[in-house]
Amino acid sequence: MKFFHLADLHLGKRVNGFPMIEDQKYILNRIIELADSEHPDAVMIAGDVYDKSIPSVEAVNLMDDFLVSLVRRNLQVFIISGNHDSAERISYGGRVMEESGIHISPRIMGSGRLTSDKEDAEETDMPEETDMSEDASLSQGPFGSSGTREDEEDQAEIPAVCPVCLEDAYGPLYVYLIPYIHPSVVREAYPEEKITDWTQAMEVLVRKAHVDPAARNIAVAHQYVTASGTRPEECDSEQKHIGGLDNVEYSVFDAFDYVALGHLHGPQRIGRDTVRYAGSPLKYSFSEEKHRKSVTLVEIKDKGNVEYRQLPLIPVRDFKTLRGTFSELMSPAFTAPLSAEDYYRIILTDEQDIDQAPARLRKYFYKNLMDLEYDNTRTRTQSGIDAEEGELEKEPIEVLQELFLKQNGMPMNDFQTQLANRLIEEIWGAQQ
Repeated sequence: MKFFHLADLHLGKRVNGFPMIEDQKYILNRIIELADSEHPDAVMIAGDVYDKSIPSVEAVNLMDDFLVSLVRRNLQVFIISGNHDSAERISYGGRVMEESGIHISPRIMGSGRLTSDKEDAEETDMPEETDMSEDASLSQGPFGSSGTREDEEDQAEIPAVCPVCLEDAYGPLYVYLIPYIHPSVVREAYPEEKITDWTQAMEVLVRKAHVDPAARNIAVAHQYVTASGTRPEECDSEQKHIGGLDNVEYSVFDAFDYVALGHLHGPQRIGRDTVRYAGSPLKYSFSEEKHRKSVTLVEIKDKGNVEYRQLPLIPVRDFKTLRGTFSELMSPAFTAPLSAEDYYRIILTDEQDIDQAPARLRKYFYKNLMDLEYDNTRTRTQSGIDAEEGELEKEPIEVLQELFLKQNGMPMNDFQTQLANRLIEEIWGAQQ
């Protein structure tokens, strides 16, 4: 079984005010071309399909075109929601699209239930005289019933994560779609479980899914995964993590032959070669300037036999940082090897600010100038002052403990520390 591993499309994203929709259309077409040459059996998109929970019309249309192109090539498509997505909107129509080979992670709800394109709340709009018993058999989807009152008891027994089974020459291959989750959601789904952190939440989901470690299994997930406390490589375009509160240890995925991750924009392994971030297909900040964007092509043969390689993705416009004086950057010799189409971040080293520098630079050559900074005696002095006035980055709990000590003249006890950690986790999670 061969498949493409993609993630973090962020369709509809704007970078420094520049819409990226044309760049995204170009790169998705490039992925289709790679599919024509590599002939994968499936495509897995590990979350952050859109950049906003309510995506633009252009972004939705672009995703629609991409899915149609994949389905026309008879590819199985697997999609999960990320932290930038709305799980409800991503899963809408999932049961209908299942018939076309598009598999979408449903939204995890309380009592272990799942929803795809209908909410339980819709039942309240039904007339009281409506007899649901006759239609109950028609409402079954690939992930269980649609949520009628009559089926609610059975629905509570459905695992929050159910596999999709594919077949190849080596037998069944099970794909588990795990949408972006917060521990509070898993606690609501499984109130009998003691869940205090993100790793425990993921462990519960995997355990309740009854994954057979002897079978061939793939997990598609969108989380901040670490390996024994080692943090992965991050960049500025990703949502920042406070003190590693939302990390998931990679060991919870031991039963899976391959873990297709989304969330971080740099392609990389975590813990072992087969737990991987695909990275975003495009650069979305200058901190990604050195990234080599790619599609991860994975091939799974018999149990434990997994191979992968990176298929390069070359954008229509690149991100580049330039440094020099205004006169240097405005000279024909300097711009000769450059592309006027690229996105630029310029650092001017002039000691005096240049009048109307952004407008003049854009008019001359750098029409896609995204950012302009100065690096001179004045800015370096200001940076030194800021560094002296600030403190090194600390864990949130450390800041709170210091404040508590100053105000009360005594340190926080164990109960207070545990309570504070839980509240920090819940508050931070609610903001995501």
